[in-house]
Amino acid sequence: MNDLYTEASVKKKVTIMDTFIKVITVFVVAVLLAIGFLFGQTLIGLLGAVGLVFAYYLIPRLSVVYEYVFCDGQLDFDKIMAGEKRKHMYRLDFEQVLIMAPANSHALDSYKSNPAAKKLDFTSLEKDRKVYCIVESSGDIQTLVYFEPNEKMISYIKQKAPRKVSEY
Repeated sequence: MNDLYTEASVKKKVTIMDTFIKVITVFVVAVLLAIGFLFGQTLIGLLGAVGLVFAYYLIPRLSVVYEYVFCDGQLDFDKIMAGEKRKHMYRLDFEQVLIMAPANSHALDSYKSNPAAKKLDFTSLEKDRKVYCIVESSGDIQTLVYFEPNEKMISYIKQKAPRKVSEY
């Protein structure tokens, strides 16, 4: 049996909000530790130490890589934080997919206008990248999944579900 298998990954761009969270976290921890040590405030110093542990775990998790794995009709989306912690985010089956097309395609206009549709973004947030959108329907719930597949993944998806993939 010839199973179709491919994977791709994209590194998420560091946003202004990510930078803001890092700066504020470091600033608050530094101020709490400084006040605790300089003025002998044990409780504030203890809060600073707890904040230091919190920052140790939070800051690396802002570095995100999304990995896409296509295996014989199923597409998995994983989030890899700090290069070591993997979290499974979403799985879709191409039997429930209505259409897959470039995100700026007019074929998606009727689906994007649905206010009840759930939107999932697994892109790098970089400009000049070819972003695709998959519309999945399970029951009454429509899900729009944005991602950046490579050419090999697109061709495998076309082999598995040729009528559901649009290039325009």
